[in-house]
This record gives sequence, C-alpha cells and structure tokens, in this order.
Amino acid sequence: MSGSVLFVLADGRSALVAGSPARLICDRLWDLGIEPGAATAAARLSEVLHKNPAVDRDVEFNEREITPLLEAAEAHAPTWMTLVEASDLSLIPPPQRDRLLTTCTELIARLEADGDQDKVMALIVDLARLRDSLSVRPQSAGGKSRHAAR
Repeated sequence: MSGSVLFVLADGRSALVAGSPARLICDRLWDLGIEPGAATAAARLSEVLHKNPAVDRDVEFNEREITPLLEAAEAHAPTWMTLVEASDLSLIPPPQRDRLLTTCTELIARLEADGDQDKVMALIVDLARLRDSLSVRPQSAGGKSRHAAR
C-alpha cells in the first residue's frame, strides 16, 4: 500500500496503516502529549510520516508508548482492532466498551447507507468484526464482569 506505515509494537504485534489514518493517529498522540510515552511516539511517527513513501516506513514503538498509541488509534477503529489482541478486549472498561460498540454500529449503518459500498466494503467487514468482538461480554464468577466487581 503506497504511503502506508507499518506500526510495530514491542511485543511483536504489527499493523500496516494507510497514510491518512497514520497522520490522524499521530495528531491524537500529540494531543495526548503529557501522557507518558505519547510525545515520543508522536515524534517517532511524525518523523516516519515525513519520509518518502517509496522508502521503508516502519515505526517501532516501545512498551512505554503502547498505551498512548492504542488510545490514539481509537480514532481509526480498523487500526485499533488490529493492534489490540482479542484477549485484550476483555480489559476494556464497560462504559468505553459500550461507547466503542455504539460507534461501530453507527459507522456500519452510515457506510451501508452510502451508495458506493464497493469502496468501503472492507471497512464495513472490519467494523462488523470489531462490533461482534465487543458484543461478547467477559464473565467471571457470579455472572458479573471483572470490571463490575471492582
């Protein structure tokens, strides 16, 4: 994909991100500036985004940068979904999970209403997969989610 950036996390996860979503995530990282790791992640990503798209555009994020990167990546659901492993979805607090689920459902409805579905079908599929993953509620003893017990 021309202009894409490969996000490589310290634990080995990675995601190929198109230029426009990568810039959006970079802007969100700058907005998170004082959060530990956010400014260094933003600087690292910004440097890579200014490289010629024809050259290797990989950016490696260290452990400290993963949390703000995942928070910033929420601005682009398909990237966020790729970076977050399915087992990590159970760690999302219920209010945030509900907000993400609602957003996915609204985006799917808007994209499906668009007359040019061929161009956005992959995005619809990714959002539907994320929606389905978010719909599964983690359960622990007593039928309560882990977060309800806190």
